Amino acid sequence: MARASFQKIKLLKKKNIGIVAITAYDASFARYFDELGFDIILIGDSLGEVIKGQKNTHNVSLENMIYHSQSVRRAVKNSYLISDLPRESSLNKLTAYKHAKKIISECKVNMIKIECNKNNIDVVEHLVKNKIPICCHLGLTPQLISQKNSFRKYGKSPKEFSSIIKVAQTIQEIGVKMILIECVTDLLAKELRKIINVPIIGIGSGKSCDGQILVSYDILGISYNSIPKVVEKKYFKIKDFESRVKKYIYNTKNFL
Repeated sequence: MARASFQKIKLLKKKNIGIVAITAYDASFARYFDELGFDIILIGDSLGEVIKGQKNTHNVSLENMIYHSQSVRRAVKNSYLISDLPRESSLNKLTAYKHAKKIISECKVNMIKIECNKNNIDVVEHLVKNKIPICCHLGLTPQLISQKNSFRKYGKSPKEFSSIIKVAQTIQEIGVKMILIECVTDLLAKELRKIINVPIIGIGSGKSCDGQILVSYDILGISYNSIPKVVEKKYFKIKDFESRVKKYIYNTKNFL
């Protein structure tokens, strides 16, 4: 098990030091990111796109997640490890628990991330009640959508803003340890950070989160599908990869 602890993540939030996170899918990149000092490494189901060359994350299997999580686990000594629960595993609470437990047992990760909205809170609750440490993914949830126009900013309308706030408050009461918000408005991110006590990690959600996460292949500039414009604008003027990554760490730690 990694020397990283969730207490360290909570302490960073308490001290108002940005929590810096990145994805990894193999031992070599994982060791590199671990040695650079990333607080969190996520074995993301984004591997469906950047590793397998698929158009989305929908066909990532439990076996895929276990294989890549084990590869990352072998290389990491210090970073806190989170593994995604794939789409096929999240359809009902019994399957979700069985598969989450299998990932933790076989891969020795610290936490499971599950995409969440108002329709699967019962699954999240079942996992928490059965002692699975959970990070909930809100806002843009790629596993739960299929329409291209669903890839947008979330929380612009008062109804959607209130709905995401309500889900966040509910899952906090249930006992989730962390929340990841993807592509939500700056205003919503600020409000969530005010009212939610657990660490909030953002991607495409502005500077107001407790920390940030990027897909490693995006910042490297080699993702199979499109690379977010915010990554290109912020980091592609820096020519070499290591300098980009170090700049990302610095920016996140200092909320820049």
